[in-house]
Amino acid sequence: MRDFEHVLSSLVVRIEGAIAAAVGGLDGLLVEGFTRRKAVDLAAAVAEHAGLLRSSREAYAGSLGASRVRELCVWSDQLVGYARLIDEEYFLLLLLTPDANLGKTRVVSSQAVEALKEVLG
Repeated sequence: MRDFEHVLSSLVVRIEGAIAAAVGGLDGLLVEGFTRRKAVDLAAAVAEHAGLLRSSREAYAGSLGASRVRELCVWSDQLVGYARLIDEEYFLLLLLTPDANLGKTRVVSSQAVEALKEVLG
């Protein structure tokens, strides 16, 4: 069985342009993280993305009738935040450079989510 650190560090190594990876709770708390840049505040990133995931879920349920938001991607000039639900309580967050390959990010993170489900038990 793999652990959080192994899964998260593997993601950052495998995805070109990945800066950090984290598991967070939809309550906004950081569970575990791995970063290449020490200046990255993963706790703040997890808290912000948890709020965005909750808001997106509410907005989609209210106006579109689609209550299960599985992925969320936010682009800025310097950073991309990609969040993918692991289950109803936890999500995977990847922070990327804007030139990172989003297709590869989605494929690799999908595989990582399965490994993280095992770690979470």
